[in-house]
Parts: sequence; C-alpha cells; structure tokens
Amino acid sequence: MRSWKVVGLAMWGVAAACGEPEESAGARGDDILALTGDAQAGEALYATHCSVCHNADGSGSTGPSLRGESLDGETVAVILQGEDAMPAFGDTFSDQEVADLLAWLDANVFE
Repeated sequence: MRSWKVVGLAMWGVAAACGEPEESAGARGDDILALTGDAQAGEALYATHCSVCHNADGSGSTGPSLRGESLDGETVAVILQGEDAMPAFGDTFSDQEVADLLAWLDANVFE
C-alpha cells in the first residue's frame, strides 16, 4: 500500500509541474513589469519565437489568439513558465527581452 502512495504523490507532483502557470511570476515578474521595454526589439523576438503559433498579428493559429489579453503578472508567468503546449521562455529570454516583448504586444496586439 505504501508504494502506491509514493507513486501517487510522484504523479501528483508531475501533474502539478506540468499544469497551469502561477498567476504571477513572483519577484522576477514584478521586476520585468517595472522595466521599460523596447517595442522594436520586442517585435523581432515576437517574429522569431511567437508568430509561428500566434500569427504575426497575434490572432492565433496553432496557439491561441493574444487579442484581448492584458499586460499583467499572469501574462509574464505564461511567457516565463509556459502553459499547455506553449514552451517556457524563462531560461531563453532575459528580463529585458521579456519587457521588450511585452512592450510590443501591448502596443500592437493587446486590446
């Protein structure tokens, strides 16, 4: 019986790790939101890393539409930690790059 509890707890941990991101990205997210992003640099990041799934205009294709989203801690958490099929970019992008991406999204996609 004991081994089933261990297996159950291990599976719960894996499911929790693969589920929804936190509602905020904690201190890192707060730091990112406090930065001033460069929308032109963000446009290049979006074109390279995001547009294949979210379309050039953010309307969505294999990934969901980004229209109507907002610039908040949850958005930062999704970028950093990933969500569902979206990969995490927390180890790929610097804080400044996330701020740049958010600046472009806020100016061109979010409504």
